[in-house]
Amino acid sequence: MPVLILAIASFLLFFFVVVLLCIANTLESRTLPRKGILTQAKPLALLSITEAFDPIYSVLWEAPIAALELINSAGTSGMPVARLRPLYDEAAARFPEIYDGCSFLQWLRFLEEAELISWHSYKLVLTPDGQAFLRFRFVTDAMVEV
Repeated sequence: MPVLILAIASFLLFFFVVVLLCIANTLESRTLPRKGILTQAKPLALLSITEAFDPIYSVLWEAPIAALELINSAGTSGMPVARLRPLYDEAAARFPEIYDGCSFLQWLRFLEEAELISWHSYKLVLTPDGQAFLRFRFVTDAMVEV
């Protein structure tokens, strides 16, 4: 009798585990397309802030630094987004292998995710981290030139 109870319990447990696996598979399949969209939309994966200070890779950061300096010149009132478009277009033409598949908004989102800029309606403002980045970048350039 105990063997029969054990066999029935294991049989029911097996079906319960199969049902739970089906539910988990269904829920996971719903999130996979969203994860794929998010990873595809990640802008400029080839750039990192540390490379801005490396003399070899710093040429890739010329456009973002020029954009940050332009935003900084606007002060706390902010810079209209449209004024940065020529900087992006020039960088995209100069380095098509880096900017391939990256739109202007993704480029700005990259700067925002790096916490260098922030949006205020249709204007961009430099964050305190962005100001520190420019200040440190200026100091390291001055030290290199000496």
